[in-house]
Amino acid sequence: MRIRGIWFGPCLVLLLGLILLLGGCASPDGREVLSTGDSFNRFMADRPAAAQLLLQHPALEQWMRTEWNRPLGDYHVVWDDRQPKTSPVAENASTDEFHVTAIRVSQKLSAVDQVMALAFETCNAQGRPRFYELAAQAATGQISRREFVEGINAAEYDATLRLKENFPKLLPLSRAELAHDVLYRKMLEAPVGFREFQAWSLRTHNENYLRAQDLYGREYDEIVAQHKKETPAP
Repeated sequence: MRIRGIWFGPCLVLLLGLILLLGGCASPDGREVLSTGDSFNRFMADRPAAAQLLLQHPALEQWMRTEWNRPLGDYHVVWDDRQPKTSPVAENASTDEFHVTAIRVSQKLSAVDQVMALAFETCNAQGRPRFYELAAQAATGQISRREFVEGINAAEYDATLRLKENFPKLLPLSRAELAHDVLYRKMLEAPVGFREFQAWSLRTHNENYLRAQDLYGREYDEIVAQHKKETPAP
């Protein structure tokens, strides 16, 4: 997450135990990427296997289109077919200059997991106002470092929970079909309940989970330091 310029969304860190590098360079550059248009259709064109899956499950496609087009204040979501830079799986990155949030998903994932990652990043991007709220509270000393980290974790959990509530109904898969769909399996395994989810994340993805917490804590430190630097001395 960045408060000025580019904002980086947490990319499946807790759900998948993947390492998010918040200091990466995932800016949604390129005029063709930043154009408004119907960018969900561009995803369908760029990822034919995922598109075929969605066409076979029209209720899932409709749900994803609804979430894709959900207002994000004065921002909108766009699709970027390039490989993610800050995660081996997926990422979202916002720019204040163009008021867009670009989502990238790895082509190395199965069709099911590409759809899953796209849905997660879409829901995660909708938490953008909450991240800015946490940053503002951190800058003015209204919340502690621990409360800031907990707030980010809770926002990420909300995105995970939305997938857990909708995907099994909209895309029911047998155990055999899940053989190559790692993200979908992890979503099914994730427990309901924020504290339970935290304990599960720590137990199953210990190193990556702790690294994520450290990154969020350092982000808090940067926000506080930046605010002190920009605040005139009394």
